[in-house]
Amino acid sequence: MELREVAIFTDDVQTTAKFYEHAVGEPVFAEESKVLFDVEGVEVLVHETYDPADGDLPCEDHYTFAVEDVDEAFARLSGKNLSVYREPADYDWGRSAYFRASDGRIVEITSA
Repeated sequence: MELREVAIFTDDVQTTAKFYEHAVGEPVFAEESKVLFDVEGVEVLVHETYDPADGDLPCEDHYTFAVEDVDEAFARLSGKNLSVYREPADYDWGRSAYFRASDGRIVEITSA
């Protein structure tokens, strides 16, 4: 398991992205609603806050870990009584599942 992404949601993408640009360098992708930085192989995604519709993923800061097999990792982690937020599903970027950590933060596991 390796850290893949840190997602930061904000109402002011450009100002937040400017901070990270000064801290870590030029973005590798930028548009009005999201800006992506690569920090030694870890993506830092600055994303516009939105009102999620029913069934949408949460609009919350979260961490993403890459795993070889999302379903196996999901079974192993949910067997440890971790709080499941969203079971494994396929998305545009690959297969992911979501847990809610004891501090309330969302942790995603995604295909490597």
